[in-house]
Amino acid sequence: MQETNLYTITVPPMTKALEMLSKLMDKAVMHAESKGTERHPGSKHLASLLNDRLVFDQFNFIKQVQVACDNAKGGASRLAEIEIPVYEDNEKTVPELKARIEKTTAFLETIEPKQIIGKESVKITLPYFPTKYITGFEYATEYLLPNFYFHIVTAYSILRKNGVDIGKKDYINGLPLKDL
Repeated sequence: MQETNLYTITVPPMTKALEMLSKLMDKAVMHAESKGTERHPGSKHLASLLNDRLVFDQFNFIKQVQVACDNAKGGASRLAEIEIPVYEDNEKTVPELKARIEKTTAFLETIEPKQIIGKESVKITLPYFPTKYITGFEYATEYLLPNFYFHIVTAYSILRKNGVDIGKKDYINGLPLKDL
């Protein structure tokens, strides 16, 4: 049984969720290809899907993926007290978004548990609250994880809204079930 700490509640679950999001994009591509016609090729449908949003004032699918990746790399970096990698937000296609996810998960794999374990009291500052801080525990539990999953589930919901054949099983992305 794995001990619960800031590392185990952040890095592995975020990695799993990003990998799930990459798989969902594969299904989105298959969906778009199946919906294409001679007059409206699947690539046009896919471009429309990638730029869709749930509500007019929310980010589109592309930005949801970018922000989810930013949350994961930024969160792990802040907790580990290391520099946050900077990615340009220039993705426009599924392969580019999948590459961003791969780059993010590869970065997360470089974070060792010892870099985060015991950082519950570290002072975390955020750029939009320059004169304030929250503790590592508060950051992980009250900001990082809720914000990360908000963008993951919003991306998922955009795909569902567009008719991509995905469900809760896809979102959960497997459970570590054991025999009794």
